[in-house]
Amino acid sequence: MLSDFLHTYPVLVWMIIYTAAAAILVSLMWDKLKWWWLNTWYAFPVIGKLKRLSQDLHQTTDGSGWFKSERTLCQDYKAFVQVQSEYDFNERMTYLQKAGDNGRTTTPLAIWILIIAFVFIEAQGFSYVLAGYTVPGASETTQKYAAIGIAFIVSALCVLLTHQAGHELYRSLKIKRARKDWIEEGRKHKLRTKSMPLTTAQHLDDAEPEYTQICNRVGLDASFVVSWATLAFVLIIAIGATYVRVQSANKLMEDSVRIQKSELVEQRQTGVGLDLAQQNVIPDADANLSLAADGKAVEEAAQYDLHGYWVTFAILAVLFVFLQGLGVLFGYRWGFAGENSKAAYKALGKGKFLTYADVRAASQQYIDKAQNQLENLQQRMIQHHADKGTGVAVHPNKSFLEFLDSTDREETDYRTKKRAALHEEQRRLDEERERAQAHKASKSALNAGTGLAAAELETPVARAGDVGRAISELDRLGDDTQAKRAYLDTLPEHVFAEVKLVLQERKENAAAQAKKQRAAEIEDLL
Repeated sequence: MLSDFLHTYPVLVWMIIYTAAAAILVSLMWDKLKWWWLNTWYAFPVIGKLKRLSQDLHQTTDGSGWFKSERTLCQDYKAFVQVQSEYDFNERMTYLQKAGDNGRTTTPLAIWILIIAFVFIEAQGFSYVLAGYTVPGASETTQKYAAIGIAFIVSALCVLLTHQAGHELYRSLKIKRARKDWIEEGRKHKLRTKSMPLTTAQHLDDAEPEYTQICNRVGLDASFVVSWATLAFVLIIAIGATYVRVQSANKLMEDSVRIQKSELVEQRQTGVGLDLAQQNVIPDADANLSLAADGKAVEEAAQYDLHGYWVTFAILAVLFVFLQGLGVLFGYRWGFAGENSKAAYKALGKGKFLTYADVRAASQQYIDKAQNQLENLQQRMIQHHADKGTGVAVHPNKSFLEFLDSTDREETDYRTKKRAALHEEQRRLDEERERAQAHKASKSALNAGTGLAAAELETPVARAGDVGRAISELDRLGDDTQAKRAYLDTLPEHVFAEVKLVLQERKENAAAQAKKQRAAEIEDLL
């Protein structure tokens, strides 16, 4: 089926192949192509970006001394520089090590090409199997296209399921091994203390055992749902395809035997002698025996062919299951178990950087080129200003490393402020939650223990332990802090908790009112 399509539309097929090859090549060399195009576009004569930027002599408004054109050039080249501190590098390496993913990589391109080849091979085999059964009653051309389409869908599903099953097996078996180590150690430590994403300091669980470090980054849930579903899907396809092949072979053999027997009967009826006038002297009984023997020989030959078909179909089924097992093996061999391992792997140059010195060496070539382009721009700016002959003298003297340092400080300050805001918001939420819990607990204690408190506490303060009267007494004491403290010490716990909440609310309201009044005064002044 697929071969017919290839012979019918060879130009279309080769266009698809060349396009796919070009797309793969571009994806592999995308970073290099972008780097080449940036340098080419900057160096292009007359309309190049370096030429246009050299004519912009405006400085930035932040007072940093940078020219806008300098910042534009540095920003363009900064995209190619791997800006990360040694601390960040070590954090990512530590994450991969503690997740058990150190040394692993993503699936190589050669393996993906092999997997795609498997898809085409399986699709061609399925298209022959499904031909004639996909759209019964349709034309032969329609059946061909339907068979090819369904075959590609089935093959693609096999590839996706087996790859995901392999990844699931790798992750789940890692969790099971960690759980086994935890049980063998006597469950002395927690199997998982807390989630440790890449944004968290990775040294926080250094004191924990290895299985805890793994579960903190991989998780606790070991699942084999995709693996069992893939196994069921593969077996159904293998058994179903073999059944269809066997039924097709049986039908083919039955038709062949019937046709051959019909030809034998016709030959006996018409005769095969050269002399048509000569009468048939063979008795009918002998003729029938001969015909039966010939028919039996035809059936035996058909059975031999049929047995050969069955063995071939069994081999094809085993080969199909083996290919799917290979897909599971690929998914198990490559990929990551940690939740953020793939991000850490990409940040480390996809396996290119083993030490921080490798990061610096890889970035240095981009830094040198950017500095060279920046110096060319500065010279052109000075020359353009000299040719123009107006305005204040232009003396650009910034470097690309200065730009990297300034942007790094800005990003660090932004992250620090954002982290502080998040911490402040979390602290506020925690305080509100604690206040609500304390308020609820004090109410419960007040409702449940009123009788007990009245029985046990016979002092005047206990008899006047109502919150409202306690607040009134504090107001009456005015600014006498020592007297207020002594009075609060005499209050029962449940009354003190209520009074504390009221005083806290008063303080917060007063602070909010003062802040609002101050804002109004500033607004009036402005």
